[in-house]
Amino acid sequence: MDIHQNIKILESLIESYQLDEAQEKVSDLLSTEPQNIDLMLILGKIQNKKQQYGDALNTYRAILDIDKDNEKAQAAIKMINNILEIRRSFYFENTYTDDDLYL
Repeated sequence: MDIHQNIKILESLIESYQLDEAQEKVSDLLSTEPQNIDLMLILGKIQNKKQQYGDALNTYRAILDIDKDNEKAQAAIKMINNILEIRRSFYFENTYTDDDLYL
């Protein structure tokens, strides 16, 4: 099976939220083609959907090591950083805690 067919299968798995299966398959494919940017982008997408933001950032940065001008990786890094910033600000600005329920 060629890489384009595999990518279509991976995208289908992602769309149906079979993320663990997709991640396993893309990891297997990357073991034979470790610098395939299309596969790396898919891996980053899966990691992002699974909220594995640290792993996703590492994947996207590895893409930029291969192709420093890759716009998809750059955009994904910005998006993840924005998500993490929102989470941090919500966590620190939200003073409500479960303890307040018992007062």
